[in-house]
Amino acid sequence: MNNVLELGASWIWTNREQEEVNQYAEFRHEFNVDYVQGNNCKLYISTDTDYVVWLNGIFVACGQYSDYPHDKVYDVLDIKDFVRSGKNALCIMVYYQGESSSKYLKGEPGLWYVLDEGNLHIVSGEQVYCRKSAPYRNGPVPKITVQLSFTYEYDARREDDWRSLDYKMGEDWHPACIRDRILAEKEFTFRERPVKKLDIKDSLNTSVIAQGKFLRAEEEGQSVAQLMQTDYLSPLLLEDIFEPGFKGSLPSKAGAKFKPSHTQPNQGIYLVIDVGREESGIFELEVKANAGTIIDIGYGQHLDDLRVRTFVGGRNFANRYICKEGRQHFIHYTTRMGCRYIQLHISNIQDEFVLYYAGMRPTEYPVQIKGDFISHNSLWNKIYDVSIRTLHLCMHEHYEDTPWREQALYSMDSRNQALCGYYCFGEYDFPQASFDLLGKGLKEDGYLELCAPAEVSITIPSFSMAWIIELADHLLYSGRVEPVKAVFPKVKFMIDSYISNMEGDLLVSPQGKRYWHFYEWADGLDHGDIFTGNGLTAKRFDAPLNAFFVMALDSAAKLARVCGEVELAKSYTNYVDRVKKAINETFWNEKEQVFITYVGEGCKAHYAELTQALIICAGACSDDRVPILKRRLVDENNGLVETTLSHSFYKFEALLKDSHEYADVVFNRIEKDWGYMLYNGATSFWETIKGANDFNKGGSLCHGWSAIPVYFYQAYILGVKPLESGFKTFKVDPVTSVVDKASGKVPTPYGDIRVEWVKAGDKIECSVTHPECIKQKSEL
Repeated sequence: MNNVLELGASWIWTNREQEEVNQYAEFRHEFNVDYVQGNNCKLYISTDTDYVVWLNGIFVACGQYSDYPHDKVYDVLDIKDFVRSGKNALCIMVYYQGESSSKYLKGEPGLWYVLDEGNLHIVSGEQVYCRKSAPYRNGPVPKITVQLSFTYEYDARREDDWRSLDYKMGEDWHPACIRDRILAEKEFTFRERPVKKLDIKDSLNTSVIAQGKFLRAEEEGQSVAQLMQTDYLSPLLLEDIFEPGFKGSLPSKAGAKFKPSHTQPNQGIYLVIDVGREESGIFELEVKANAGTIIDIGYGQHLDDLRVRTFVGGRNFANRYICKEGRQHFIHYTTRMGCRYIQLHISNIQDEFVLYYAGMRPTEYPVQIKGDFISHNSLWNKIYDVSIRTLHLCMHEHYEDTPWREQALYSMDSRNQALCGYYCFGEYDFPQASFDLLGKGLKEDGYLELCAPAEVSITIPSFSMAWIIELADHLLYSGRVEPVKAVFPKVKFMIDSYISNMEGDLLVSPQGKRYWHFYEWADGLDHGDIFTGNGLTAKRFDAPLNAFFVMALDSAAKLARVCGEVELAKSYTNYVDRVKKAINETFWNEKEQVFITYVGEGCKAHYAELTQALIICAGACSDDRVPILKRRLVDENNGLVETTLSHSFYKFEALLKDSHEYADVVFNRIEKDWGYMLYNGATSFWETIKGANDFNKGGSLCHGWSAIPVYFYQAYILGVKPLESGFKTFKVDPVTSVVDKASGKVPTPYGDIRVEWVKAGDKIECSVTHPECIKQKSEL
């Protein structure tokens, strides 16, 4: 509908005052329809921070796109199956976070919508009635993590069936207030969602795998997560808890009934529930209970503590539900949880408790797996499949680092994720939208916000350069020029800012508390002291940053050319040559025969695999030194700080650059590290090889940057890489020294490239089929 923004819908909320954090508000709009106009019935809706819609008591949809306060995004919902002739009741619950985090930038609380029924337009305004949600606890509560939003507490005893068609509003309802669409003297605008809405899948089949009694030594001020983590657990058999007949599987149609039990608030029954594998979705519960029964809901990735780890490092992975009388069904729509296990601590049981279901409904970005890879090595095939699964679990409104701990969009992570996605999904809208979000976080110093949309006090300089690099990647794989033209002014501003801070043809590392010089989670490269100190306070040159600078300059030159900025592209290319020469001369240590990581007053000698790999990838290493570095990189006792899972991408790229000599090292390492995770029960790939024990027991077991085997299997074992934008010209140059045969397909904007090769004696027989409109440059 072209004029949806001109129909008079207002930005409404429950009041006009400054709002508290963590607010749940309910809106009800009753209207009449004389006659339903066929298929033309849409609801256009936007909120800050999230929404859930019911129409005539039936759930329609949920999930606000992650956007910026000045650049609001609306969803278009098809509601033809929900509207009826006569009276209708549109009911919307809005969640307002109200405090910026790593995935949310604080805006004005509010709701905006237009219901278009053909000849009838229902819009948000003062005719809408609203109130604060009574069941949800509003205001400050413990946060899940500083990167995410708040935990929740829900008291079902305070429900009143407000979503039903025949509901009668009481005195607690009042007309909505119209709020200004002005932030910082700037009116915010609306645009349609740039990617598909998430699919909410059917409830997972889950199973109770452990149970028993718990005793709580409650201390004042502890969160639900802290209480659950420190409860004393006494395991029992399934038949000690449940009446005969229940075998542990959920959902249970007949219900799993507890044996007669009366407990106090500080004691009760615990259940550990397995959802089958790592998942991301919304929590769902169905029980029969007495009013006042308390269900504490913890979730986590593993059972290393012989329980779900609900509290770690100040993070709270637990919520609370208080039962009403009788049978009840609850879904919490506004916060996704990433987990493998759910733990329930059920207390204050008065008489009866029956469990019908506890688990989750997966929420997934709707994407088709178009790519394929098959080798005779079954472990490789499994690694490939789980890598895709890992990547998909980290795709929702945008790329996420992890669906568990942060759900945040980072440019360094998203480059890994997008490259893998081009090969397995062949979907270009999603990465484009993620990159657009990141670009909107550009600051006056030429660096991006750490995450997007977000407000974080620090930024990582190399991540801003990774954004420019991933824009060039997207152009190469998608062939889309218009997105480049839209963001190129930002790219130019960034590059110009960096050039202005060069000294002696090298980029000086920016100083101050804002700049976190993180390169990877390895000794001497993470610079975690930024959180306790003042950041860098002396002049320093970082080899990794300058290598990223070279790659960003080269990428910017490519982007400039497609924008018609030929002279600017030449200028950037000139800087590429100058910085490469300076890196080669400044950071080389002749005695150690490697590049040093840092140069500056007071810098200690530091030598890392990542430093060597980045310099090779940037082409900043003289030809005579490349073989020296590659030999050093493949030596297991090389004396260098080792790369981690995420940045092994650059080590692998460096070793495979222009030669297949070290292919066996690369793919044996993938088999070793990613196979190790599988052999240790992984159903998605971890943040680091240390798994859950890393980061003071807070390591993620599902991290998008660890999906990189997808890229290496298809780009190198199948050997398919684009040479011109959009695969208009491509090459097939498979690595044939590691396996005897491989087959698969790589999606392109024009269709699939299919490759099958096999060793036949001393020869390689290779079959390639592709759309007629693209051309192959064979490297066989």
